[in-house]
Amino acid sequence: MDIATIQKRIDLLEKYQEEVRNAKDMLQGELENSDEYLKVVDEVKEIVQKRKQIKDEILATGPNQKLLADIKSNMEEISTLKEILSAELVQVYTENKSDEFNDANGEPRKFKLSVKLLPKKGFFQNRDFDGRYEKGE
Repeated sequence: MDIATIQKRIDLLEKYQEEVRNAKDMLQGELENSDEYLKVVDEVKEIVQKRKQIKDEILATGPNQKLLADIKSNMEEISTLKEILSAELVQVYTENKSDEFNDANGEPRKFKLSVKLLPKKGFFQNRDFDGRYEKGE
């Protein structure tokens, strides 16, 4: 693949992303200029706050606290296992040049490699891979 073609495609992609960002900003401005919309937004905030309060009261009970702790622990384990598995599957692909392997039951399994283009340095320099600002910024 020609690098010039990739560069053109990236430029086009960034142009469309900028257009979408500008259009979303314009629409948000229109919404914020509507008194009716802002009134409903305030009402929704109050209801959401009440829902959160009730939810927190329910989750604060003993058995639910244990379930939440179990969920948190399992999610951390899942995250770690996914990271390890991802590295191992990249290694399988590199060594075998194949996106297929047999699982513990002998069943064929396929996997997909994914590439993500990181943003340019500068304006987006303080953002992490998901586009959010890094902690402390």
